[in-house]
Amino acid sequence: MLSSFAALLFLAVPDPLAALGPVPAGTVRIYLVRHGQALSNLEPPPPPSAAPHGLDHLTPLGEAQARKVGEILAGQGVKLVLTSPAGRAKESAQQIAAALGAAPTRVETRLRPLELGRDASGKPLSWDDRAKEFAGGRDPAPAGGESMAQVGERVMALAKGLQAEAPAASIALVAHGEVIAAFVGEIQGTPPAQRYPPRLANGSITVVEARPDGSVALLLANHVPPGMPSPPR
Repeated sequence: MLSSFAALLFLAVPDPLAALGPVPAGTVRIYLVRHGQALSNLEPPPPPSAAPHGLDHLTPLGEAQARKVGEILAGQGVKLVLTSPAGRAKESAQQIAAALGAAPTRVETRLRPLELGRDASGKPLSWDDRAKEFAGGRDPAPAGGESMAQVGERVMALAKGLQAEAPAASIALVAHGEVIAAFVGEIQGTPPAQRYPPRLANGSITVVEARPDGSVALLLANHVPPGMPSPPR
């Protein structure tokens, strides 16, 4: 079953971000960025001896990806960066903000990763456990965890709140693949279980607008800017 991103049409122009044009009056344009490559994204992940501070940190490639995103967003008038509290997202936000000329940055808990939760015995669930549920068309909210629907709802609430707080602004949100996919699915009305897997590249940019009539529109998804640093093939 295809994820919500599989059916999206992308803008077939040299610079799809520039093609978006100016931000309409009363609207906040939101640039959702998946964090740069993290140690946890490596296959296989490095052993503890090679990652003494854990896997929730960017690789050198991930830092370069985040810097590139910042350079791109500098041309889009972005003045504020909100980030998930996860280390890989905060480190990405730091690189982006620096490229934006020390733009203000703040942690936003509604951008946190999906909470996996626990099974009936109290054992922590893994992504493999949750993926089996999604593959079966189910989107449960386990004990101590969240459904994809709940993730989409919390980011939707954030987007609408930003429109009320800062209309006619451009803001970057640094988050996670499943969080962005859940939000896009919420916009498009995709069944929650079909929003996984997200298929979003590290450093990709997804653009939405929160409008004064209360609507939220998807403008561009999973855009990887030309020249984005990528892993060797």
